[in-house]
Amino acid sequence: MTVAGRGALALAGVAAVCALAGCGSSAVDSGGLTARDRKSAQEALDALHGSNVALQVVTTTKIVESTPATCRVHLLSKSPATFRVYVFWIPWLGSEAYTWLDMKLTKDPTKDTFVMGTAKPVLPGGLLTANGRSVDPFSQDTTILSRYGPQQAKKNHAVLMAHAGNVFQKPSARCQALSNGDLRLVPNP
Repeated sequence: MTVAGRGALALAGVAAVCALAGCGSSAVDSGGLTARDRKSAQEALDALHGSNVALQVVTTTKIVESTPATCRVHLLSKSPATFRVYVFWIPWLGSEAYTWLDMKLTKDPTKDTFVMGTAKPVLPGGLLTANGRSVDPFSQDTTILSRYGPQQAKKNHAVLMAHAGNVFQKPSARCQALSNGDLRLVPNP
């Protein structure tokens, strides 16, 4: 085989591998993201590594004693690539507040926005006094929230959605919070 023939064969092989891997593909996954969108989103999330945001994710997870109930990345704009990232924690105990982190990430960090919010605790009071007529102001209700069953699950979902905006709309993907506070995209099926 000639050198030109081998070069053409090698180029064909690279093209086949690239096609299988989705290089330059405009195909979208079930979340509506292209391979390029996913790469840009992960780069935006990677830019948070070692930042105060990563520290807040770790700290909030420790305080709430639970991993985030949701972590979503929504593509707001392709040019310039802009993403909305929403991380939401449901408290472990009834007397703790719901917490969320809402971010808008771009390639230009000076245009990024970060909002950390909380909503009232599920059970804002403490334990009842011995006579059962009032709440002891120096106590804290330590009931595990999951014990309140399906009605509480509905309330948790309602609070989560009240602050989610369009983050669940396509194009979007799930993400997960790692133990070091980094956020990683989860593949869409």
